[in-house]
Amino acid sequence: MTMYEMDSAYVRRCHKRLLEWGAPLSGWYCDYVYDVADDNEDLDSTEFFTCELCNCPQVRFVHVMRHDAYFEPVEVGCICAGIMEGDILAAKERERLMKNRAKRKRNFPYRKWRKNWHGNYQLTYQGTKVYINRKGNNQYSVYVNGKVSQMYKNKPLDNFVSAAYAAFELADPVERTRRCEKKKLKRS
Repeated sequence: MTMYEMDSAYVRRCHKRLLEWGAPLSGWYCDYVYDVADDNEDLDSTEFFTCELCNCPQVRFVHVMRHDAYFEPVEVGCICAGIMEGDILAAKERERLMKNRAKRKRNFPYRKWRKNWHGNYQLTYQGTKVYINRKGNNQYSVYVNGKVSQMYKNKPLDNFVSAAYAAFELADPVERTRRCEKKKLKRS
């Protein structure tokens, strides 16, 4: 779907808002995408994000858009991101990848973990060994690819599920799209 196949009134509304801000209409790129419902098992209780461009109050996957000539990032939903960068398909692909990652993360603690005689857990995830070590006093640490963590979301790992989520973040990190850096490398 191209930008021109969309509702032209919607595109005009987005462009009008950018003009009100004194922001460029083209040349935007997505810095990264994040999920506001990251660990929330109950999506009904999740507070969704409101798109800064169209004011849609139901954005789960927020696209952080940047422009070299604009002073701050703009956080928007999928369609507005596509309008800003002029590529709806790229925005939809990022959103699809984030939805798939969210499903993998939600299921990660419930995978078949092997427990050794020390009470530690391990599994192989996408070819990578993942370890969750149980320490004394109901504390855990995780080890993946030479990286160790004892925290998840700035809290100590005090249960298996939070340890599994910390391990998932190390084993399957969110890839950030840095088109600006790629463009600069090509110019060099």
